[in-house]
Amino acid sequence: MQGLTPVLRRRFFRKLTAACALVVVVAVGLTLLLTLLPLERILTADTERALEEQCRDLEGPAARVLRGELGVAQFLAGHAPVPPTRLTLIQAGGEVIADSRGDGSKLPNLGERPEIVAARTLGDAVERGRGAGLPGSWLYVAHAVRGEGGETLGVVRLAFPLAAIAREAAGLRHPLILGAGMASLLALLLGLWLSRRLARPVEELARAAGDLREGHYATPIAGDADGELGRIGRALSRLGEEMAGHVQELSGEEARLRAMLAGMVEGVLSIDESGVIVFSNEAARRLLGVPRLDGRRLWEAVRIAELDGLLREARGTDEAARRELVFADEAGREVVLRAHGHRYRSEGQIGVVIVLHDITEVRRLERIRRDFVANVSHELKTPLTAIRGYVETLADGAIDDPEYSSRFLERIETNVGRLSHLVADLLSLARIEEQEDGLRVAPVDLVPLIRQELASHGELAAGKGITVHSDFEGASMSVQGNTEALVQVLDNLIDNAIKYTGNGGRIDVRLSREKDAVVLEVQDTGVGIPSEDLDRIFERFYRVDKARSREVGGTGLGLSIVKHLVGAMKGELEVESEYQQGSIFRVRLPAA
Repeated sequence: MQGLTPVLRRRFFRKLTAACALVVVVAVGLTLLLTLLPLERILTADTERALEEQCRDLEGPAARVLRGELGVAQFLAGHAPVPPTRLTLIQAGGEVIADSRGDGSKLPNLGERPEIVAARTLGDAVERGRGAGLPGSWLYVAHAVRGEGGETLGVVRLAFPLAAIAREAAGLRHPLILGAGMASLLALLLGLWLSRRLARPVEELARAAGDLREGHYATPIAGDADGELGRIGRALSRLGEEMAGHVQELSGEEARLRAMLAGMVEGVLSIDESGVIVFSNEAARRLLGVPRLDGRRLWEAVRIAELDGLLREARGTDEAARRELVFADEAGREVVLRAHGHRYRSEGQIGVVIVLHDITEVRRLERIRRDFVANVSHELKTPLTAIRGYVETLADGAIDDPEYSSRFLERIETNVGRLSHLVADLLSLARIEEQEDGLRVAPVDLVPLIRQELASHGELAAGKGITVHSDFEGASMSVQGNTEALVQVLDNLIDNAIKYTGNGGRIDVRLSREKDAVVLEVQDTGVGIPSEDLDRIFERFYRVDKARSREVGGTGLGLSIVKHLVGAMKGELEVESEYQQGSIFRVRLPAA
């Protein structure tokens, strides 16, 4: 770059000098052309205006002559113009009564002259033509002399030779041309000096601008510190510093934006006009189940017809396009995404940004809510209908029959108990959900609690001939939990194990340590749970076998209560089961 600078400077100097010379020659030439060509016309127009003013000034004295109040000799003596201007006073009929060039009576009648005719009619007239008995062309200016009543008394006329105007114009052209030549020479010399002075700093400014264009924002700029170029150089230096700051700020903003997009829970896709994905964050790749999206066409990377339809819709409107995408992931599970598409313009092209929200859980919870409402209605309606039927039967006369009344009252009591258990479980579940984040925990020994629950359920197990076996690794096993909550968890798990295990079965309750946790396992040899129902058994009122559940008296809320209580104590709940082979419920709680 430094080796080329002298060559570039000489080239710039030659170009600048040639440009200055061209500008000077063109400017001076145009100035002369615009000045010399209309010079004679300008002088003629000035002479015409001067003659018109003189004619108007002569109207008063001329009127006195025409009325006989002033002699011709006195008139000419006081008002005759300086030669070569000629003054002529003409009566209304055309007779000349006064002429500054001699005896006016010797002149012919001028009544038919065009300037005289026009002046009598219009008041003022200007004509160019040859004079009567005079050589060359003349400029005639005539003015009508009016009487007090408005009648035309005569015409006063001034004439000026056009040859005199031409001579005056020619006399002005020579000094104008000489002055223009001298001005051109001085301008060329000044341009040469300025070209030499400007060549170096301008080249430095060009070099600095090139460095700025290439991204080198810290380029030093020398030059005249006090001149205009010095101020431009300082402005470029400040511009470079500001651009460096802006670039750094934009780089930081871009990095933050990319970090924000990468960390978003929502998936983000940016698609250009040709359908190529130019940006995608990790959430989008995870939600769509595609490990690589950038640089691929949308329809090739993601085979979801609704997504392609959303892209077409978003391109055709300024409003946000919305679609709900439903598809199965690699594991065969249903995934529901809410997609929003927004159009944007960049460098003359139309792109689309698509934002994906995972609403699979929302849709699942909506289904659970619908099922819950339906199940609550059914669970309440069934015992209430039975109670109502028994009451109506008793009211119709069965109450007088001791055998029927006793049996119906027992059934009413059973259904009332079922309703009572259902309402109690619902209230318990609501209370647990309300206190889920604020459940007080403390070290609690699980061993005595398990023994207490096994003892309370011993009679029920013995009635079905079920063998209950407990296995503890030590005399005590403490966890971070809540005593009341742990009692409910144990009660529900052991009660369910007994209810759903057939006569002569076996139940095992085990406690063991696992790193920083204590693991409680309740295993039975009961009916088990089909694999398709394992994901839903912790939902409220969900029953694998509804008929059997009602037969054993379950409300369908026990496992839901267990799940919420274990979660409130920062624990984990798992289930392993095989249909008709039994189940294992495993609770993992933080060790105290």
